[in-house]
Amino acid sequence: MVVRTADQSLGFEHTTKGKGYALYQERGNYAGLIDLSNQGLLGKGDLTYLGAKFYSEDIAFRPYQLEASAKTFNHTENKDLSVNVPQVEGIDVNIDWRPYKDSMYVQSAKAPFDLFAPKQHTLAGTIVVSPGGIKGIGTLDWAKAEMKSPLFNFGAFTAQADTSTINIKSADKIALGNANVAANVDFGQEKGYFKANNPLTLTNLPYNQYATSMNEFQWDMKEQKVQFKSELGKFGRFLSVHPEQDSLEFKGQDALYNLANNELYIKGVPYIFASDAFIYPDSGFVKVLPNAKITTLENARIVADTLNKNHVINRATVNIKGKRVYEATGYYEYNIGGREQEITFQDIQGKPVGKGSAKEKQSITRATGTVTAKDSFYIDSKTRFQGTISLSAESKDLQFDGFAKLEAERLLDPHWFRVRFEGDKQDLKIRYKEPKDEDGTPLETGFFLSRETARAYPSIMAPLPFRKDRSVLDVKGVLDYDGKKDIFVFADSTKMYDPTALKGNYLAFNNATGKISGEGKLDIGSGLKYISAKTAGTIQTEMPTDSLGEYVVSAEIMAAIDLIVPQKLLDIMVKDFVAFSYEAKPINFIQEPIFYKKAAAELFDMNKDLQATIEGINLGSFNLPEKQNNHTFVFAKLPLKWNPDYQSFVTQGSRIGLATIQGQLFNHVYTGYVEFRMPSNGDDRLYIYLESAGGNTYYYGYNQGILSVTSTNQDFMTAADELKAKDVVLKMKDGETYEIQIVNPSQATLFVNRAKAAQ
Repeated sequence: MVVRTADQSLGFEHTTKGKGYALYQERGNYAGLIDLSNQGLLGKGDLTYLGAKFYSEDIAFRPYQLEASAKTFNHTENKDLSVNVPQVEGIDVNIDWRPYKDSMYVQSAKAPFDLFAPKQHTLAGTIVVSPGGIKGIGTLDWAKAEMKSPLFNFGAFTAQADTSTINIKSADKIALGNANVAANVDFGQEKGYFKANNPLTLTNLPYNQYATSMNEFQWDMKEQKVQFKSELGKFGRFLSVHPEQDSLEFKGQDALYNLANNELYIKGVPYIFASDAFIYPDSGFVKVLPNAKITTLENARIVADTLNKNHVINRATVNIKGKRVYEATGYYEYNIGGREQEITFQDIQGKPVGKGSAKEKQSITRATGTVTAKDSFYIDSKTRFQGTISLSAESKDLQFDGFAKLEAERLLDPHWFRVRFEGDKQDLKIRYKEPKDEDGTPLETGFFLSRETARAYPSIMAPLPFRKDRSVLDVKGVLDYDGKKDIFVFADSTKMYDPTALKGNYLAFNNATGKISGEGKLDIGSGLKYISAKTAGTIQTEMPTDSLGEYVVSAEIMAAIDLIVPQKLLDIMVKDFVAFSYEAKPINFIQEPIFYKKAAAELFDMNKDLQATIEGINLGSFNLPEKQNNHTFVFAKLPLKWNPDYQSFVTQGSRIGLATIQGQLFNHVYTGYVEFRMPSNGDDRLYIYLESAGGNTYYYGYNQGILSVTSTNQDFMTAADELKAKDVVLKMKDGETYEIQIVNPSQATLFVNRAKAAQ
């Protein structure tokens, strides 16, 4: 012990002999100068601890700690021990040795440590040397990746961490990253095993602008591949973080990332939700390229929309551009009537539509395809189509824009007719307004009168032989085909969609039997001048067996007739019918209630009174409201047949149902005849013959402004003879005159004979 010159303290200097001295109960060894003074117990020499060795010129020995700095630090690799340790080299390090805690902390001050024998790995941070091996705190970096951890466990050529951040490198950016994984990397095997500590943690793939919830993956450094794993039976999520893809997301069971080309291969993808569609990749395989580009999906299946699954497109080629946008082509199955058919949709787009900003707009799948006449495409089992077919996924209906054609064996020359409508193939109804053929010629459906031949005929989506042919029943609205009955039905929309509707024109063509039947408001006697006839009911015919055959057209109608007749004549007639009404046979309304209900609904304005009248038909009554019934005659039912020689609809048989005269209710069956003459020149005429139950007859014949009147009722004829000139010759609004002529009863007889001849 000597007095130190520098600070006059007691102390000494001593240089160790031989291999030096053991430190801290033989936990380490020191060889070199020992210096004791008021400055403390200092050293300058070489220190070894386990496999670590360094030389320092500023060692400070303390009872439970040693601190030093060193120009170099070395730890020898040892693979033979039960706990193997790596080679470590460092420069300009600071050392904090806690011998009784069995830990030496070595911190790199300026440069990172070289780690492992090949010297291809560095650690920026702190090395911890202990009997349990080499641990580290900081950033482990090498050519292929970077790992950060609060605690690494290093083997001779391995690194393990319970908590770490891994960033696998690519050419110029991070290829894969996860901020919270347990890691086990074997550099000798060139394998890395990683598992997220938090199941909600996402693994990021910046090159691809994707992230995945698959929390376990294996990195094969040699093959440059990362294999992702998901729990058995569970899916991992794959989320696009591309700013223009609106967080496109889908699920997958297995994924492989190729670091060589930055391609992500995903298997077990059940579907991708894009726009409003489920897109099912073929074999569940999806490839994602850099910049979040999903490669074109081949042989995919599209189901849209996701709520109702209205439409399925098969064998689709799909380009998914984001959560709200995709483009595709594909094939739409349209099997009908035993025919296997497909629509080729050349343009399928899922994209935002409507008003508002792009984010506010609803994204909807729309598709368009074209079929030609050569494709022989059927939209129902008896209707062909050519044109454009499109869909909008929110609707189960397809849109048809083109031409349709009825394939009915009994139609001699069916025409293509223009259509533009929406329809469901499971219950296809074709809406039409003013159909035309491919040349723009109007096509008609209904019953018509030929101006050339004076014959009545039906027309079914065909041009009229002459455009001025006269309509008796014109049907426009909706076409439906009943495959079970082989019947084509044409009707206005109200009657087509509501089977209980009373009003509306209707025509049915039975392709099996050739029968054609119609109902609704009929244009019989519509050309009458000064007087009027309102008619409604049914009309029917049958297709001739050959092209030379003729149509026989018959009808059953309810008619409201308005004549201009002096009131006192009508009063006498009413009195006669009332006097003997008890002898007349009542009309059996219960036998055909539907006919009477529909006809009444067509002829009279619907209100609560008429509704009560219609409901009363089921009970056998037909009490027309007085306010609505100011007609001269209302015939409840007239059976008619078109006679081309007469150019007339003439009643069949001698019994007709009379409902009212001038509002007076009768509802009885009387002997009578009615003829609606409808010549080609449009100069309509009307003839009515009625016989009361008392035997008196009454005749009214109207022709070109003259009403011929006669009766066997002497009171009637006397009153008629007493009419003044002003009562029988009336000035009309158009300047013409309307004249009432009292004629000989023989004219009535002539009419009756003519009517009987037309039976």
